[in-house]
This record gives sequence, C-alpha cells and structure tokens, in this order.
Amino acid sequence: MTLILTDTNDESQRYQFTLGEEVIVTTSTYELYDLVKDNPAEQLIIIGPNVKMETARVVAEHFRVVQPSLGVILVRTRLDVTTMSEALRSGIREVVSSDDASALVAASKRSLQISSQLMEVNKAAGSAMARGKILIVFSAKGGCGKTTLSVNLAHALASHTDSKVALLDFDLQFGDVAVALQIEPKKTISDAISMQTNLDELGIKSLMVNQQKNLDILLAPTNPTDIEFISTELIDNLLDSLRNSYDYIVVDTPPAFTDLILRVFDQADRCFLLTTLDMPAIKNLKLVISTLEALNINKSKLDFVLNRSDIKSGLSLREVEEMVGEVFTSHIPSSNEVSASTNRGVPLVMDNPRHPVSREIIDLAVRTDLKFRPIENKKRGIFGRKSK
Repeated sequence: MTLILTDTNDESQRYQFTLGEEVIVTTSTYELYDLVKDNPAEQLIIIGPNVKMETARVVAEHFRVVQPSLGVILVRTRLDVTTMSEALRSGIREVVSSDDASALVAASKRSLQISSQLMEVNKAAGSAMARGKILIVFSAKGGCGKTTLSVNLAHALASHTDSKVALLDFDLQFGDVAVALQIEPKKTISDAISMQTNLDELGIKSLMVNQQKNLDILLAPTNPTDIEFISTELIDNLLDSLRNSYDYIVVDTPPAFTDLILRVFDQADRCFLLTTLDMPAIKNLKLVISTLEALNINKSKLDFVLNRSDIKSGLSLREVEEMVGEVFTSHIPSSNEVSASTNRGVPLVMDNPRHPVSREIIDLAVRTDLKFRPIENKKRGIFGRKSK
C-alpha cells in the first residue's frame, strides 16, 4: 500500500489504477505523518503534482531523518533542472512527469527495492555499530573553515546526539584546534610517540584533553620536530584504539594529502569534503574528488559541504554543483559570529545553538548519527529529533 499526498482526495482511484494496488490519499502533511507512524511497514510516499515544492521538500527532509528507509517520489507537471536539483537535495528519490504513468510505476518499484535493502542493512546494523565511526573533515585549500567545522561538529555530536566524541587535530604542523578552543596544550599527540604499539585504553585517556561532557580532544604537537616520529603505524594503532572508546572520532586535517591523512581516508566511515564559492576552492575540490577516486575511496562515504554558501561571489549553487558534478547536502551560511565565537574560544553551536550556522551544523551532526546509529536513536526515543 502506498501513501499519496495530494491536493484532493478524489485522486485515489487514479493512483490505485496506475499502481495496481490499494493506496491511502491525504491532503494534510500532519495526517501523512500520522499515517506513517500508524503504518510503519509502508515504505513509499508519492507527492502529487499540485503540492507546493516547499511542502514536498519539508516532507522529504523530515522522513530522510525520521525514517531513512522510507522513499519519497515527486510528481510534477513540468520537469526542470531547478526542481530536480532541489528535490535531490531534499532527499526525494525520483521526480517523474504527471503524464507518464509507466515512469511512476517504474520509479515506485525502484524506490521500494531501495527501501528493502536499507531495512536489511538496518537489521544488521546492531553489531556493526559497536565500534566508533571515523569522520574526516577535509579541504585541499586552506581558509575554507575545516577547523571551524571540525570543532563545531564534534561539539554538536557530543551535545545533541548523546554520543561520546573524540576530536583529533591531525594538522600536525599548523593545527589550530587548541587556539580555536583556547586550550593550553599540556598534552598532545607527541605523548603517544613513546607508546607506539602499546596504546591501551589507559594510554588513550592520558593523551586526551577533556573539553566537556562526552567530548575529549587530542591536540597537535607543539614541537615541530616531533612530526617525523609520528608514523602511519602509530596513527593506525591510535585510530583503532579510539574506535573502542568513542562513538565518533572527528578528524581535523591539513590542506594536503599527506601519508597520515591518506591513512585516515582509508579508515574513515564518512568524509566531509568542504569548499567555498570561489574558483580556487572549487578547482581544488574537483582535484580532491579525482584523487579519492584514483585511490578507490568508496564514493558513498563522501559528503559535500558548502561553507559561506550565501556570499555574493558571482557563482550560484547550481553552477558550482554542475562544475563539481556533485550535490552539496549541507549549506553553511556566512556570519561574523563564527569568527567572534572562535576568538572567544567557544564554538558557535554551544554559544548560540539557534544561529543559522549552528542549526546547519547541528542538523549535519544529527543526520550523521541517525545514519550510523538508527537503532540506538529509536531506543532512546530521539528518533527523528532535529535542531530548532
């Protein structure tokens, strides 16, 4: 049975005839939410052609977080690039023409197949979720906001998803996490050099600086000569040990593919690739994508983030997505408050969680947690919780 959101209840027979099955038609988004709650086995929503795009976007974004396995298909009287792009960003699986019944049937079958696969993955997720997930924040161009995103994302995960988080500053030469949080670096990754292959839970604890509840930080070296002694083997052992102690390991990086960073990419469960609306940053992002492809990094692990997304640079979001060949799932606006909060040593997501920048990063944190820990979130009763 398929759920239909449309502007009139009179369309039930048409959709029932087209799909060859019983359907439930509603004209209210609130009733639709109740129908999904009361019929958890249903895995498909079709949004009719006369429903406003804003309503369709809100519905798709809601269920992308609340019930990721549930597919949404959008029917439009006219197909254009803007509609397709907005639909894709919202989590709508497919957009079909209102006068193409066969396309709607085919899209519905594909969506149900995807839903079935996602449900099977979620069933097996319990055992796979036991070890912590590595989240890398990367840009090949300096000044794009890697450290700001890393610091705020780590705090958002710790504060808004009930997760135990480790923030690692792996920009070993010019790391700024200590400066951004105004931490005196009494303990750094340099203290791990003497441990090498003997990194147990107690050793890990001795390296970390506790920032707040659920959040510990590993700082970059203060002595540049220590860098040559930090080997890829040490990084492997460190990350492996951290997986046993934390739900998420957020890794801030330098703007370069060093051997250590390539090692992190190999182990990462999610890669947040950051850029801004300027040609040098966009050019570098394209090089990053081609490099990761050459290294056989699974593309499904990549998440594209556009920072300072609202600046007037002469480039539109659509133009950048066409140049890059990817869709940006997060659009972080520009704000002087970001620099001000950094100068105070307090992440913006903590200082002002209702700020537009904070809301976007908190939403990214919650979406990430729901992706990796859907079962845990459901048990805790926060399944579908979003930032305000």
